[in-house]
Parts: sequence; structure tokens; C-alpha cells
Amino acid sequence: MRKNKVDVCGLVETKLASSAVSFMHKFRLRNWEFLSNVTATNNARILVFWNPSTIKVELIDLTAQRLHVNISSLVNQYTFVATFVYGYNTVIARRALLDDLQKWSSNSPWIILGDFNSLLSQEDKHNGELVSSYEVSNFRTCCSMLGLSDLNFIGCKFTWTNGKIWSKIDRVLVNPYWSGLQRSVHVHFSTPGAFSDHSPIAVCIGPLHQRNHASFKFFNMWLKLLKAPLKQLNKLHFRHISERVHRAEADLEQHQDLLHNDKDNEHLLAQNKNLRLDLVNLKSAEKMFYSQKLKCNFFKDWDVFVSYYQQLRGSSRATLHGYLSSRIDEECSEMQYLV
Repeated sequence: MRKNKVDVCGLVETKLASSAVSFMHKFRLRNWEFLSNVTATNNARILVFWNPSTIKVELIDLTAQRLHVNISSLVNQYTFVATFVYGYNTVIARRALLDDLQKWSSNSPWIILGDFNSLLSQEDKHNGELVSSYEVSNFRTCCSMLGLSDLNFIGCKFTWTNGKIWSKIDRVLVNPYWSGLQRSVHVHFSTPGAFSDHSPIAVCIGPLHQRNHASFKFFNMWLKLLKAPLKQLNKLHFRHISERVHRAEADLEQHQDLLHNDKDNEHLLAQNKNLRLDLVNLKSAEKMFYSQKLKCNFFKDWDVFVSYYQQLRGSSRATLHGYLSSRIDEECSEMQYLV
């Protein structure tokens, strides 16, 4: 998010409980505000975070498959309606989503984006079974009725893959009133990276001649700091960990660009798995590093605090240390799980 200077972030397929969403907000995005559709489902299938210093977001309506919001830029003074979508996996289950979109139909600039779990044509799929009219007819009808069209984009044509089949099930659609914004808009489908089989979507909306970006999209820490016997191991394997993560991300992105243009190359597929695993391991190491750093910051000026606490409560140093250590371990373990 920091890398792309994101002001609005939509996450789909999170499947987080309400308590987990609140925890993530508290420890990772505490200065941001958020909405979810957790009230319509057992878990939050769609999450929207935004920076309140630059963006105003107002909830219009929500269901299990979509989140309707009104978005206003406090910097560039424009407003539009956005619908974040995560469609169900079956044609029958998705009909409720498509019928709902047709009934709602906006007369103002409207952008609909996310994982539709649906194709529009055979061109949206590489390998696998042929696309039937049954699979695409409902989605096509919905787009036709609302006058929806894909925004021009760069990057990956196919937005999902399992390593053998490639398809375009993630889209950024707009209605005919979108041109009324009179803003330059750029859409980029990135390579999936190590942690997802979907391409992240970045939608950048600038002023009339492009200056600021309002982006929609979808991210990070290290090995416990050990003392004397393992210092050399730490130096060899985890020094400059964040720089190594950045290099691994760049290598994986470059490789996945090659793979996107040569999808059936067995050598590239095998190499892709190795690069993803390397990046996952580095990300995990980086995460533990910053968790350990959090503990170190917490225990700064520890002796001063213990002395003061003992005066107030008469508690022993060992008891207090054990209690706080266990509490921080709990917080850090939850952070590592969620981040």
C-alpha cells in the first residue's frame, strides 16, 4: 500500500471474522477507517479501508457479494459511486449479484471492480474446458443492460491462474456516466506475487492533468533476534532483510511477466513455484524481525517502569516481567497471523 501510495484499499476473499478485522485495523491501519460486509455473511468477504485525511467514504448498501459506497476525494474534489465485488463460485449463486446490480443502476459516475468469478467470452480463458454460453450469458446481459465496459488497462490480461488454467475473472467496469468525471484514469493488473493466485488491481485517478492518485488495491516482517551463538547466522542469512524482500519481489514480478507470455512453459512454471516459496520465506522472516523490534521498543526503560510499579503494587519484578512478556507474545503472534 505504501509502495503504491494507496488512498482506498479494497480486499476480497478475506474470510476474516469481525474480531480479526478489528485487530488488523488496530495494529496495521489504525489511522485509517474501514467498512466490511461481515453483517451479511459469517465472515467478511469484502473489506474497504481508506485514508480519512484524503478520502471520504460513505456506505450505501451491502450484500454478501458486493459493497456499495460513495467515494469523495477531499484533495481533488470529485465524487463517484464504487461497488467492490466478490462473486460466488457458481452461476446460480451469482445471479443474485447480477440482478441486484441491474436493479440498483446509478445515474452518476459508477465503477464496479473486484473478483466477479465469471467470464465474458472464450477469450477470457486459456486452457481448460471451453467456455459455454450458460457460463457467460447472465454476466453479458448485466453488462449490456447497464452499459458497462472495461476500463483500458495495462499489465496482465489473465488475472487468475492455478498454474495450468488462466482466466480473466477480475475486472474494472464503469458505466456511461463515468466520463463525466473528466479525470485521467489508469488501471494496472499486476502479477500475482507469492501470496495470491489473483492479480492485484490498481486504479489511479488523477486530476484533469494528473497529479495525485487515488488507488484501489491489495500486504509484511523476521526471525527472532538471538544472542551470541546465533549472531553470525543472523548476519549471514537475515541482514538487510527488507532489501532482500524487495529484490525477491522484483525478481518474482519479472518472472511472472515472462510466464504470462509463455503460460505453458514447464520450466517457467517450476521456477515460479521456487521464486514464490523464496519470497514467502523472506516475508515471514521480515515479519518476525519487526515483531521482535516491537518487543524491544516495549521494554525500553523497563527498569524505570518496574521500579514505579513495585512502589504502587508491591509486585515482584519476575511476576510482572512474566505477565507482560506473555501479553506481548500473544499480541505479536496475532500480528504475525494477520499481517
